Amino acid sequence: MASQARAALIVAAMRRSLLTYGELGRAVGIDRKIPLPGHVSRILDKVSMVCIDAGEPSLAVLVVGKSGGAPGRGFTKGKDEWFTEAQRCFEYWSGK
Repeated sequence: MASQARAALIVAAMRRSLLTYGELGRAVGIDRKIPLPGHVSRILDKVSMVCIDAGEPSLAVLVVGKSGGAPGRGFTKGKDEWFTEAQRCFEYWSGK
């Protein structure tokens, strides 16, 4: 599922858009009966590890809560605010 999530998030980054947790869950085929937050968090952790290992900005920053419009509690803030990281992600992937 992490590879599907990564692919969906790369497309989102190329389009300079964000995805909600629900949208990402549907994109990777998570059963609607499964609680999204914990499951999607584990997937995003794996996606982040791949990004970090590849020297890329983390795609996990592009997944936001439906009501708050920002990454959830599980998102680990780096040295910059999340929206700065999202912009870095957009710039990196829009040139691909």
